[in-house]
Amino acid sequence: MGISNLVYDSWMKEAQYKKYEDLLPMLEKTSLDKKILDIGMGSALFEEYLKGIGKEVDVVGIDPDKEMIKKAEKKGFPVQRGVATELPFEENSFNLIVCLDTIHKAKDEEKAMQEMKRVLKPGGHVIVTHFCNAFTKKKVLKKLKKLSKDFEVIEKKMIGRRDSEVSVAYLMKSEEE
Repeated sequence: MGISNLVYDSWMKEAQYKKYEDLLPMLEKTSLDKKILDIGMGSALFEEYLKGIGKEVDVVGIDPDKEMIKKAEKKGFPVQRGVATELPFEENSFNLIVCLDTIHKAKDEEKAMQEMKRVLKPGGHVIVTHFCNAFTKKKVLKKLKKLSKDFEVIEKKMIGRRDSEVSVAYLMKSEEE
């Protein structure tokens, strides 16, 4: 268990909530009211934020960290142990997939994106965010452009507090049947 597991919520909550607030316009373009997969759910901060603003969601999460899973479950959110490169779900299972500031943790980011495409329903949406700063922004944009090649990119924008922590957010859509 890493130190981040012990202090994650208190350390990250404010910065992450600002990012989630910035994501709301993107989320409103998706199927937020349908089946959602949160890859790298962690302690369920995203779900807690949505619940706090009155949005009830049908979400399941995956995370590789046992302690984070315990935290999410304690908050009442279903989460399974797993990784983005081997999603334990059938094809066409989700209308929306979120992978918020965790794609960089996948051993093979391209395989993770292929897995998202596999479990996403036709016409479904994916939102991927990736940490960056002034020095890494170009590199992150190039990486996300490459990773999004099998999707229609609907929108991309910077989210978060400019004086603190920011991420690049991509809203993508899979092909209709």
